[in-house]
Amino acid sequence: MKQHEREYFVARIRSGIYKLDFGDMKLKIVAPTLEQDLEIQEVYINTYRQAEEDGFLQHEDMLESMKERGLWSDEEEERIKGLEKDIDKLKVELFQNKNREDLVKQIRTYLKAGKDQLNEELSKKMRNYENTCEGLSQVAKVNRLIKLTCLRCDTGEPYDFKEIPKDNVMKLYGMQVLSEASTRELARTEPWSSTWILRDTDTFELFSNKEQLNADQKNLLVWARMYESVQESLDCPSDDVVEDDDMLDGWFILQKKKREQERVQSDIEQSTQNSKIANSDEIFIMADTQADAERINRSNTFHNQQVKKQRMSVIRGKGEAEDIDFQDQQLKLRQRTNEMFKGNFRR
Repeated sequence: MKQHEREYFVARIRSGIYKLDFGDMKLKIVAPTLEQDLEIQEVYINTYRQAEEDGFLQHEDMLESMKERGLWSDEEEERIKGLEKDIDKLKVELFQNKNREDLVKQIRTYLKAGKDQLNEELSKKMRNYENTCEGLSQVAKVNRLIKLTCLRCDTGEPYDFKEIPKDNVMKLYGMQVLSEASTRELARTEPWSSTWILRDTDTFELFSNKEQLNADQKNLLVWARMYESVQESLDCPSDDVVEDDDMLDGWFILQKKKREQERVQSDIEQSTQNSKIANSDEIFIMADTQADAERINRSNTFHNQQVKKQRMSVIRGKGEAEDIDFQDQQLKLRQRTNEMFKGNFRR
């Protein structure tokens, strides 16, 4: 995005106005008031209730119906989860290999393919969304938003939709809302970065509308605070990482895992106050559920998780095993032997 484009979008977002050009007819969508927003939310709720009474399915029930008709399956659901995990792993690898240009290029290729596959699967999953309670309610909600906030640019009066159909206005309005990538670029660059610094000045207002923020304003605020927290972090990445959405996402994922590991370790330390347990090399903790087991496993360092995998591999191969069969225990035994040998040699 060029500088003049960023200046335009920041000015548009701060104004709270979306301008729609239909040739001779110029319209604008303004941010709703709090009272109007309440009416918009009421439309969603009332439409949802009516859709249920009329026999429309909720989205989850629609997916079950699609499975029965062979239009969706548990395997496809698992594929989506797998793709999401693969994409996260690739983002982490992108960040970890940021200084290896050849590998970065290869990872980006895999990442793009993964995103394309995920979008394709999500499109299949959402193909009947418009015929669900949620889909119908969302359309009714946007419809009411347009009706309440669409004005003529020349007179400032509410538009009656006689010349331009409401569906056309809704479509063009939807195209005006910025993508996440564009919003992130605005949040970390000029002129927004300077504007953001001035937000606490008594005579300065970020946005002209104060009651209710529109979609772009909310998204820009979220990302502005995200980038601010990145800059304040003790582990703040370099500028080239901050400017790369996928790399920074990888950093976010690693930071989240780090916080989760520290939290779980703290919980485990509090539950193992016994001195014998606390001073042990290894602690076995019983898990009641699979979720508890995963949470406990996350408390292990990467090295310890690899040790656990190696041990499980030995057990699967042998059926049963003793300490001496494990590679890490063999290494410890060799280290102890070497230390004893060095001690005897010094004497």
